[in-house]
Amino acid sequence: MSNKNIGKLLDLFDLGNDFSDEQLKSAYKDLVQVWHPDKYENNDRLKERAETKIKEINEAYGALRALLEARSEAALNGGRKARGRPSLLGSVFHPTDFSPESDAAFAHALKIALVANARLNLFHVSPDKDRNVLPEFPKIRDTLIKWNVISAENPEDDIGRMGFSYSKVIGVHKDPVSSILNYLKAHPSDITVIATHGRSGVERLVHKSVAEKVSRESGGMTLFLKKANEGFVSAADGGIGLKNILVPVDVEPDPHLAINAAMKFASLVGNGSCVFTLLYVGDPVRLPVIKHPDKDSWEWNHLTLQGNAVETILKVASDIPADLIVMGTQGHQGFLDALRGNTTEQVLRASACPILAVPERRRWAR
Repeated sequence: MSNKNIGKLLDLFDLGNDFSDEQLKSAYKDLVQVWHPDKYENNDRLKERAETKIKEINEAYGALRALLEARSEAALNGGRKARGRPSLLGSVFHPTDFSPESDAAFAHALKIALVANARLNLFHVSPDKDRNVLPEFPKIRDTLIKWNVISAENPEDDIGRMGFSYSKVIGVHKDPVSSILNYLKAHPSDITVIATHGRSGVERLVHKSVAEKVSRESGGMTLFLKKANEGFVSAADGGIGLKNILVPVDVEPDPHLAINAAMKFASLVGNGSCVFTLLYVGDPVRLPVIKHPDKDSWEWNHLTLQGNAVETILKVASDIPADLIVMGTQGHQGFLDALRGNTTEQVLRASACPILAVPERRRWAR
């Protein structure tokens, strides 16, 4: 995009060249409020003009979002290349409760760390400081041998040559959420991989979800796996089966938040020929402008539907069928959301496949 075209877009939004994410969003909200066609239902001429204007605003917003993302990505990659770290993930965090049902989450955390040459940090919270729980941690070396990644004869030497590292940490605390968040505050992670019960209704009010609270407050991406679901990584042999990725999008949070995370995740652990389904549920007039790069081995499908957002997302995920749902999230927006959970959490409780939650203020994109 030329500097002249960028200047026109900035003039439309009344922004300076060094605009921030918050400034862009605030300007976009103001323009939408002024030019939304619903305000002119009784005047066909003004409604037609507003529809044209809102389309122009949406296209400009998409272009400026792409520009902002490109700047952020350039800063991110430049900083990480200088430190010799991979472009997407440097660390993977996996809190474990030692239950057999959490095997799928451990397999995903281990596989992601392996393909990213990242550090895997396993964490367990125990209320008893005198109990030695270290032998109960998931067996990393045994799993890598089972997956034929390393040999049984020289496991430590093989791991050392891979560039992969790991740690096993025990937190002594009565509250697992507080202990996990305290650890993440001191040791920020690019992604948390966690098993969740996906409780709902009365059960959820009585038993607060550790997984959801950790995701909301940790500030990083979170990959949720239902304890009964194997996901897209085989615990038996480490094989990957990630092809169909569903990305629900809306005006807020920024749709490119989830789209970019989905592309990076597919590049990291995908099968190479991924199919992305971008789903918008709502008024077509407010459909955000979506931009994504073309890649020969990737297929992009765009769906615009109306109805209940959670129910529609779950139906499309079942119809595809999706191997992974990637959702941007803003956290809880108000009292009702705090009671029933945000859209991502509502989808999580009923979804049959893993969900990657990408917070708006994600640490890895700073």
